[in-house]
Amino acid sequence: MRSRICLTLLTLSAFGPATALAWGDGCKFHADRAGGVDAKGVEKVVIRAGAGDMKVVGRSNAVRIEARGTACAGKQDTLDQSRITVRREGNVVYVETELPQGDGGWRLVFNDYAYIDLGVALPSSIPVEAVDSSGDTVMEDLAALKFDDSSGDIELRRIAGFTEVNDSSGDIEIEGAGGVRVVDSSGDINLTDTKGDVEIPSDSSGDITIANVSGSVHIGQDSSGEIHVEHVKGNVTIDSDSSGDIYAGHVSGDFTVTSDTSGSIESDDIGGKMNIPDDKKNRD
Repeated sequence: MRSRICLTLLTLSAFGPATALAWGDGCKFHADRAGGVDAKGVEKVVIRAGAGDMKVVGRSNAVRIEARGTACAGKQDTLDQSRITVRREGNVVYVETELPQGDGGWRLVFNDYAYIDLGVALPSSIPVEAVDSSGDTVMEDLAALKFDDSSGDIELRRIAGFTEVNDSSGDIEIEGAGGVRVVDSSGDINLTDTKGDVEIPSDSSGDITIANVSGSVHIGQDSSGEIHVEHVKGNVTIDSDSSGDIYAGHVSGDFTVTSDTSGSIESDDIGGKMNIPDDKKNRD
């Protein structure tokens, strides 16, 4: 979880009751920001968010794309430059937060800081592409998602189609996605109830927990942290693991570990072939 001078979460009717949290003395200057467009004919929503928390929800009965949030700043002129914009270009809608820093971050120079806690509601049939610089993120009930995130925890639920996440730091939880691809530098990864395949090409640090996968699981390079995979209808393949224990259980297909430098490999109820390094076979 991110720490900062203050945090005031948005009030957005589509999300239910408002939630407010505070750290320190609270936000010195704050103001509501909002924008929206009609969703008819829109084929994709692109979200570009700077510093601040973000929540994105899909609704089956939504007819508009609405963005609302609370801007927080250490000075009035900095607050005046912090805004939310929503614009349509052809069949694509862009939702963006604009902060005076220009780099998506926030500064602490002479009490000068700015961020926007953003909420977006849209029809659940529209796929989303999002880029976020910092802050925690929650997304629910979307058609499909491609998400690039620099820092902060990520919670994704009920993404009907494919979900792709590129993350630098922070924990990742994905529940009920159609298929998943995650590239992660640091932080734990927890994936449950995936209806398609799971692919993790690389993970630098943090534990990986995967459960209830209708397809196969492929982990490319894992540098450190434990790997726990269970209840997979397809194959489980781990190309390379540098450190940390590995467990695979209740796998209908094959279980393969090509290279494992340190840590144990354990398995239970493997329906297909099991291929692991020779020096690990006696440790089951």
